[in-house]
Amino acid sequence: MRLADVYVSCIPLMMLVVSISAWKYNFLVEVDKTVADLNNFWASTGFCPPLPHQKSSEYFLSESEVQNLILLGSVPHGGIQQVRIHWLLDLIQLSVDNSTGQISFNFDLLDQLIDRLWSNGLRPGFELMGNPSNWYTDFEDAHQVYMWKDMVTVLAKRYIDRYGLDYVAEWNFESWNEPDNKDFDNLNFTVKGFLNYYDACSEGLRAASPKLRFGGPAGGCHDPSHSVICWALLQHCENGTNYFTGENGVRIDFISFHHKGKGHSMYILDKEIQTIEYIQRNYPRLSGVPIFNDEADPLVGWSKPEQWRADATYAAVVVKVIAQHQNLLIRQRPDMNYTLLSNDNGFLDFNPHFFTQRTLVARFQMNKTHPPSIQTVKKPVLSVMGLLALLGEMQVQVIPDTGRDVNNDSDVGILASVHHPSRANGSYDSWQGSIIIYNSNDTSNLAGMDSVKLTIKGVPTTTQNVVYVVYLVNNTHGNPYRLWKMFGKPVYPTRKQFLEIRKHQDPVRIEGPALFTAPQMIFTFNLSKPGVMLFHVCTKPTGSPPQVQALKLHAVTQSDVLLHWDDVPSRCLLTYQVELSATEQGQYLQISDVDFIFTSYLYSIDTGNQMSSNVSTKGWYRVRAVDYWNQPGDYSTPVELK
Repeated sequence: MRLADVYVSCIPLMMLVVSISAWKYNFLVEVDKTVADLNNFWASTGFCPPLPHQKSSEYFLSESEVQNLILLGSVPHGGIQQVRIHWLLDLIQLSVDNSTGQISFNFDLLDQLIDRLWSNGLRPGFELMGNPSNWYTDFEDAHQVYMWKDMVTVLAKRYIDRYGLDYVAEWNFESWNEPDNKDFDNLNFTVKGFLNYYDACSEGLRAASPKLRFGGPAGGCHDPSHSVICWALLQHCENGTNYFTGENGVRIDFISFHHKGKGHSMYILDKEIQTIEYIQRNYPRLSGVPIFNDEADPLVGWSKPEQWRADATYAAVVVKVIAQHQNLLIRQRPDMNYTLLSNDNGFLDFNPHFFTQRTLVARFQMNKTHPPSIQTVKKPVLSVMGLLALLGEMQVQVIPDTGRDVNNDSDVGILASVHHPSRANGSYDSWQGSIIIYNSNDTSNLAGMDSVKLTIKGVPTTTQNVVYVVYLVNNTHGNPYRLWKMFGKPVYPTRKQFLEIRKHQDPVRIEGPALFTAPQMIFTFNLSKPGVMLFHVCTKPTGSPPQVQALKLHAVTQSDVLLHWDDVPSRCLLTYQVELSATEQGQYLQISDVDFIFTSYLYSIDTGNQMSSNVSTKGWYRVRAVDYWNQPGDYSTPVELK
């Protein structure tokens, strides 16, 4: 099967840049030979509110953040699960009764944010960071240390009661972000004070439940002379004295640090390995503790506008970094117990850098429309999180064949996996092979096209129908930034322009569903740089997709409604179909106009079109899933927008 014709449209774009690459890569993927577990260790993002932190609720609870969290939560199959957030404790209001001295806490604002995470299938990376009502001043003051511990216990018990221990036990509670940067908002944080604070957090959580997880130091952890608190904390956990119990050694359930790439993917991995080896040499009791790099971005500075962050360049380098970590660190160095990699890219952009900041969505603040509104668009880097979510839970063998040598820093790389059906998923689950191939020269402007020969071998020979599909994200497929540029980079796109831009915001299925001739097929194609391609091979499940559940409607304007719903366990999905009717009984008409696998859809009316003048977003909505064999699931329970 040849896929090369798909890329002809890329050639004019390639001539606009100076550097062109062209190599041949051959890969043999043996899907019947597993080599390692493949956990989605990358399913995390994060963000920080702007100054002043004591007014962070205006950011956290804004319409922009509502849409952002809906889109992050709509990545299929838990593609994003954690949102690591700075300054959460500033959402808590603290008051003191002057007559009794009793302290009370108002959690209403924090409740609203956690509710939104929970309702979107997300969980917080909960940094115990912030100063409620600026009450705390000094963690060398024993009274304040004990009061902090009690506050943490009250907080943790509150959310255990609210959501259940199973959910809260999945949270990564973490110490103050990058303490060596000394951004403490009116708190006096000496090294001793920080260790007291850490123990108060640890014991406060433990008092709520010993099942709660807590780690740190969430810092750069560079040279000891510059990262004093980072290494002091690890020494404290190694053999220090617990402030509350007097015991030797303090618990740390994960060790978190931040190493970014300076524009180069391998720089992240090299720095991580150096840091982990230093920890293993100097803190042997901590050598088996899980490792998090929860700010592993290719480049520091979220707000710095970079064109590569707008298009498939960013998407491809994120996939490359993940594949490098699986192949070089997790698979080859299990002793390092590398557990989580997070890109800190859940921010909201500001005008005029709609696509070029370190974000997953492009946000347009439509202040000149009537009424004003927030409009959001998924960027390619968010789209590839959906492709990564289709990888299975077992990594399989890949053998580079004849042709160009493939090393760990090659532009073209591959990660191959299989998924075995789970009894819990019932008749709508089936065997799958998923192979993601990237073409990335990190954050450079190097462009071109490389020839790839892919042999997929070992697919089960069964009586079931086996099909494959091919998804692509590059600078001409699944790249809304290209459309926005074509329209002249408008600060306020028209409704018609938004409709066209959003048609290009999802991964593009360029091939299939087509019959896979088991046990082996050979594919030859050209993969543009930058680009990401996913091959998804599925055996036919015995049942249709399950019914879509928990459909929710969020009215953005009178002419825009953002629908979102719970994921379905079926992974071999062709699309979701969204329908609308004036009455609950019908007649329903399909309003979704592209195939997509994310669990959200924005229905938008082009109010400038006379044909749409009598169309309304009001009515009854329903959604169903359709699989690769055109088997539809049951419709969701209809929900009305009044």
